[in-house]
Amino acid sequence: MDIQDIKRHSSNTLNLPDPEIVEAYERAAVQNVLAAVNNEIFFGYWSVCADGQGFGYGNTYPSLDGHQMTDALLWLGQTEIVKANWDYVRSFQKPNGQLPIAILPGIKEIRGVPVEQNGGLYKHWVPGDPLRALGSTTYIQNADVIFRYTQDQNWLISQLPSINLAADFLASLVTPEGFVKGAGYYVERPTRIEYDGVAQCYSVDAFQRVSVLNRWIGENQAVQRYQEFADRIAENFRRNFWVGDHFAEYIHPQRGIIANHGLTDVDWAAIATGVASPEQIAILWPQLKDEQRFYYGGMPTGIATHPETYEDWEFSVPDRHDLAAMGRVWYTECWARARMGDGEGIVNSIRRVCKAGRDNGYYWWERYYPDDKGGYTTGGPNTYCEYPANLIRIIQRFLLGIEFQLDGTIVITPTAPAEFWQSGFGQRLSWRGQTLFYQCGESQVTGNFSGTQSQRLYLRINRHSRSTEIQVIIDGYLVSPKIQKDFIVIDLPYTKQPCNFEVRILS
Repeated sequence: MDIQDIKRHSSNTLNLPDPEIVEAYERAAVQNVLAAVNNEIFFGYWSVCADGQGFGYGNTYPSLDGHQMTDALLWLGQTEIVKANWDYVRSFQKPNGQLPIAILPGIKEIRGVPVEQNGGLYKHWVPGDPLRALGSTTYIQNADVIFRYTQDQNWLISQLPSINLAADFLASLVTPEGFVKGAGYYVERPTRIEYDGVAQCYSVDAFQRVSVLNRWIGENQAVQRYQEFADRIAENFRRNFWVGDHFAEYIHPQRGIIANHGLTDVDWAAIATGVASPEQIAILWPQLKDEQRFYYGGMPTGIATHPETYEDWEFSVPDRHDLAAMGRVWYTECWARARMGDGEGIVNSIRRVCKAGRDNGYYWWERYYPDDKGGYTTGGPNTYCEYPANLIRIIQRFLLGIEFQLDGTIVITPTAPAEFWQSGFGQRLSWRGQTLFYQCGESQVTGNFSGTQSQRLYLRINRHSRSTEIQVIIDGYLVSPKIQKDFIVIDLPYTKQPCNFEVRILS
């Protein structure tokens, strides 16, 4: 696929003041994420590697990898492929709601752990079964992003029993006190037996999302049930994982609180998912914001600031595979930075990931380990799609701040540094037959919209501006600005010709 195909195969085209970020985004999309799609295996199939070979030809990893790819492919306009993949994964769901961590056709066992006859691997080969909580959370998050992007209410109604079943399986892992079992969430080595801090935070996020999806359909009893789980886990996490100035990494059933590896990805996750209290954030954020030890050899983001302090007993198997920088941790870091309004930090980390891709022909490795010379060594497949998928997600969700609301509203809340606002940035975004072009500047946002129906926008523009006087012009007419909290609300009408708009911050 030629690089120019991005204009035909992607639903968006970036306009950023950093051409190297734009180049990396396009290469991540075309050369990696879209290249991993293989309809010859079946419509809706994608590999976790751009070459289609890494981790096995025809294998599917529907949990975290599947969610990262689902989200990226939706940003690239591949709605039908994503829905078809959802149907494939759903067909492997057990009556108790459990979902496979991998689907491996033709493989009978992996490292002594049996693969079921349908090809589903439901238990990890690492002792402790570290990914127990992963399948349900990412399945719920997939449902959420699919519905938000498609607005397909019939799809949501038909899939809600399966989504709730996944939530019920996750609920079966929650103790009466509010601990989520799982011996790790997205890392296996170290195993984090038994209560992984990241799993606690992401489970809160999943239960909140499934509660909101049920509210949208009117399933009020389920709304209350799942929100109660979210509240119980969050309260328990804030109380039992906080060790005075940061969060524990995990709580071991025999050894108790493990919090001696410095700051960890749990600290990023606590802020990202909104679980940490304001008082905890006030103590934690100044430590996290500029902590370079998370960047292994300069590459974001490692799981802990002191990986050298892990002890042998923390590993169920001898190797230390996950003491590395990984795309999944990088996403959590950028999510936290977006919540804290740290555009400089987001762009700095994006540039590091772009450079790593550029130096490798715009492919990314699975893992990045620090070497003894201040750089990094690499591990795993050379065409792994985790970093490129998350590059797309981070640019869209956090740098550009695009969020599709359940009611079809689009929220635009960029977390961009001052240099971006001064130079201008934006994109062309297409979805469901609608097209929005917008350009953000230091004192204005301009753009145009075309589509099959009217569109509401919520804009939060230049955080660096101190002015509060707003002027809104739609198709040449001055309209009274609507302000809700710190958002400017714009209702763009459906017209046969593109509707032009402009929002000005007056001095």
